[in-house]
Amino acid sequence: MLTKEDFKKVKKQAKLEIALLEQEYQDILQNVDSTLYEQYGIGDKEETVELTRKRKNRRYASLVIELCAIMEQMLNQLYKHVYQKKFNSTQLMKTPAYRARSNMEIIQAELSKEFIALESEKEHFAEALSLVFQTRNKLVHENFSFVTIVKDGTNEEETFEALLHTVKKYRKHLKYNRPE
Repeated sequence: MLTKEDFKKVKKQAKLEIALLEQEYQDILQNVDSTLYEQYGIGDKEETVELTRKRKNRRYASLVIELCAIMEQMLNQLYKHVYQKKFNSTQLMKTPAYRARSNMEIIQAELSKEFIALESEKEHFAEALSLVFQTRNKLVHENFSFVTIVKDGTNEEETFEALLHTVKKYRKHLKYNRPE
């Protein structure tokens, strides 16, 4: 059975992992140049700028995938504590209500049965988290190109920061309200 202390511990661990990921993101923003370009005979400024941009693009994509992994692990840990078994989406998809739902939607629905859900008036973060996972899926299927998910009128940094913000808010507003 999940205790409030267990719940807080799992959320705190996810918060730490998100903070570490955010620190990596800040490092990416700070480190834009490399002396390795010269060692490999690439001295042309345009070429180094393009290589740096491509590398940043891949690093942002990998951070989005890791961000989703952190959330999946958090929800899976909570599920395991509550149900005393590993989450099995294949088994749960046999339930008619779950057939057209994603793994994240299923696990959220299962956890909500056990009083683990977003705070009242914060439910929109569940849909927002679903969009983050759809974004991750698009990254995987679009050759790991972060550019494919950047919306018109924004840049890579704004896009990543919006995804990060969504995940942080979802984690923050997830509550355990088991009646005493």
